[in-house]
Amino acid sequence: MKKYDAIIIGFGQGARTLATKLTAEEWKVALIEKNELMYGGSCVNIGCIPTKILEHDAREQKSYAEALGRKNDVTQRNRNTEFTSMQKNERVDLYTGTGSFKSNHVITVDLGDKMEELEAEYIFIDTGSESSYPPIEGLKETKGIYNSTELQSIPEIPKNLGIVGAGNIGLEFASIYTMFGSKVTLFETGNQFMPKEEREVAEAVQKVFEDKGITIQLNARTTKFSNEKEQVRLETEDEKEFIFDAVLVATGRKPNTAYLNLDDTDIVLDEKGGIKVNDFFETAAEHVFALGDIRGGYQFTYITINDAKLIADHVLGKRERKLSERQHVPYAIYIEPSFARVGLTEAEAKQQGYQVLTNTAPVSGTTRSDVINDTRGLYKAVVNKETNEILGVTLFGDQAHELVNQVKMAMDNQIPYTYLRDQVVTHPVMSEIFNALFDM
Repeated sequence: MKKYDAIIIGFGQGARTLATKLTAEEWKVALIEKNELMYGGSCVNIGCIPTKILEHDAREQKSYAEALGRKNDVTQRNRNTEFTSMQKNERVDLYTGTGSFKSNHVITVDLGDKMEELEAEYIFIDTGSESSYPPIEGLKETKGIYNSTELQSIPEIPKNLGIVGAGNIGLEFASIYTMFGSKVTLFETGNQFMPKEEREVAEAVQKVFEDKGITIQLNARTTKFSNEKEQVRLETEDEKEFIFDAVLVATGRKPNTAYLNLDDTDIVLDEKGGIKVNDFFETAAEHVFALGDIRGGYQFTYITINDAKLIADHVLGKRERKLSERQHVPYAIYIEPSFARVGLTEAEAKQQGYQVLTNTAPVSGTTRSDVINDTRGLYKAVVNKETNEILGVTLFGDQAHELVNQVKMAMDNQIPYTYLRDQVVTHPVMSEIFNALFDM
């Protein structure tokens, strides 16, 4: 049995961050990844970077084939860089195989042609998430149905694309594939589009989608899939039928714990299948930590990387930061134009008992919108009336994915909304919109 200071299961961005920090302190680390095509994790290979390349090139009106080629080239280059960075690290042993627990601190690695047993005092789980599928009749048997990883690898753009699920992934793929020329129909099971977002902003997004030619089906629960020749037949609960060249099932992701053999450990899962951790990301098994998507909750690369940094601080003795102190996590949806949010909506703020001030500002009110010839979008802000602190913003329009980070910094530092209202900025830029948005 080989012994290490630490074993990391899963080679995602959090794992790379941890391995780099631990080996800098002369820890000997085993890094296990079951799939050589996933060195670097979902972000590098199937998530953030490849999908945003497709989105960028679609905006640039490049052909689907050209965008797909560039996506594949960049993905391979980044994956090779991730692999090389760990391979060159003399304190890291990289195992390409399936790692599972034999006990709290012993890991069995299935390398295909042989088994290895590894032992370490510290173990870190960064196996990410996988697509979650609803119980729909014919889902597994019907050809032409894809998850988000599979769809971005098909060689030709589908003329008619159905997307089941109108969450972040569904919205992004609807926007991307519409720009490439697909006729997209988006299926939302509820009676509202983007139900968790500000109503005014969600309605603005819906209008832009519909102006692009995207059909949005509300109260549309898919009950059955089947093939009609080479196409996919989709049936809904209200007995409607649709025919598509391809269907994307984007109904969420779940923690990837299936092969970890957690039953032979003290690790505990929550009701949604995520690994339970304490304020320092430690599981119920001493010195066994979980980070990123495997915990459930936010499934963003930047969360995983931040998890890794906080864990490293803890195990390396600094212990200056902890999970409960993390606040104001922003997120962006890379539709065209982009959408972003941080903090509370007006409804959420009122539910929590705040007295609020609110305001909206249309992108069309900025001079920047004239320069870029894009007046679409709406920004909304929610402020604590008693303290003048910003409670949240929802941004839809050019540069929303960038500007949300300015507001997050203001919120983190309890800067009053009047600071952004009165800030002097360059001209003509989109951040000028804050002067109007916070003029309450």
